[in-house]
Amino acid sequence: MVELNTERLKLIPLNLENLKLLIHNQREVEIKLSLNASDEFLNEELKLALKFRLSKVMENLKDYIWYTNWLIISIDKNCTVGGIILKGHPNEEGEVIIGYYTIPQYQGKGYMTEAVNNIKSWLLNQPEVRFVIADTDKTNIASHRVLEKSGAEIYKETEDSYFWRFF
Repeated sequence: MVELNTERLKLIPLNLENLKLLIHNQREVEIKLSLNASDEFLNEELKLALKFRLSKVMENLKDYIWYTNWLIISIDKNCTVGGIILKGHPNEEGEVIIGYYTIPQYQGKGYMTEAVNNIKSWLLNQPEVRFVIADTDKTNIASHRVLEKSGAEIYKETEDSYFWRFF
């Protein structure tokens, strides 16, 4: 199993069984991974996104790390502080798309910037990856700060969203 580490964090890609547990019984996945309990953090929108990821993991069991949710674990607290979602293998341009979320009580502490930097570096060291892409709502200033601090640049925008790219 791949696991990424920083000074304060572990990033763990959830396999099929653990992703199912996260969606249906968050506490069970925490017990299975020997984590302290965290507040319930999966709202309906996030559950829907994770269910879609689950369908992609089921189609790609061998390469699940490219399709799943990576839990972000605080090493000191031994609990989940957020997650990063990979949205598939690199496309023909070498782009990998990520999404992420931070549990509200851990926002503003630099965890997501640290995690995004870590997974960005790992991804860009994979031979088939040329770019890491993230999109944000134009109103999501906190997410903009994470991406700016991590070195992403806006390369495209729509009426509602910015598209950011690391290379």
